[in-house]
Amino acid sequence: MWTVVLICGFGMAIDPVRIGLAVVLLTRRRPMLNLFAFWLGGIVAGVGVAVGVLLLMREAALVAIRNAGTAISQVRSAIFILDGARLQITLGLLALVVLAVMTARARSTAQVPATAVPAGGGDADTLVEEPPRGVFQRLGGRTQEMLNTDVVWPAFLVGLASSFPPYEGVVLLAFIMASGAAITTQFLAFVLFTLMVLAVIEIPLVAYLAKPEQTLALMLRLQDWLRTYRRQIMQVSVGGTGLILLTQGLAAL
Repeated sequence: MWTVVLICGFGMAIDPVRIGLAVVLLTRRRPMLNLFAFWLGGIVAGVGVAVGVLLLMREAALVAIRNAGTAISQVRSAIFILDGARLQITLGLLALVVLAVMTARARSTAQVPATAVPAGGGDADTLVEEPPRGVFQRLGGRTQEMLNTDVVWPAFLVGLASSFPPYEGVVLLAFIMASGAAITTQFLAFVLFTLMVLAVIEIPLVAYLAKPEQTLALMLRLQDWLRTYRRQIMQVSVGGTGLILLTQGLAAL
């Protein structure tokens, strides 16, 4: 259980979106107070989910996990490629296919030349910035506007809403509850996961106290690096996972 918690927590700690939020908070007039407000909101969210699911709604959650496990077992036994070690082989091959698709798309995107759209009908090669079209893009823009104000409560609300990964958090909760460990141990495990998710806030929060200018410069460089090599990081992650699953599945046959 602890190994899965550490792996999931580390994966969520290097989220580029959360790093970007940390940089925005560091550039505000009261960076320390805003970082602390964001961190406090994340802690409230993580502890609240842990208390609600692991303590208050434990029986209902356990029933849901058992029903889901039974249904998954029945489906796996009914489908040949999902039974036993063949599931790992299937997932490994699927990950490698996803890697091939990602690589092909990356190459096709690199071969398409960028076109400049003249602004106002002129001949100048000026790109016209279009407003965000997607829901998540508009939500991200609205979040940045809230964080650029002088009040502190938006940082707390953003930390409250963004510190619990909706998919990874639920999967990890199910794994923790199915581990059979004591309730106190399960609660501490999920709190540790929450602290690791917020590490990108906690580290600059401590470092900024000692060296504010150096901390801000380092966060900006890290954000640029993640944005620049985000595709390569995803490809290495997907490809490595596929090879590991495929090797484990073949070895278990």
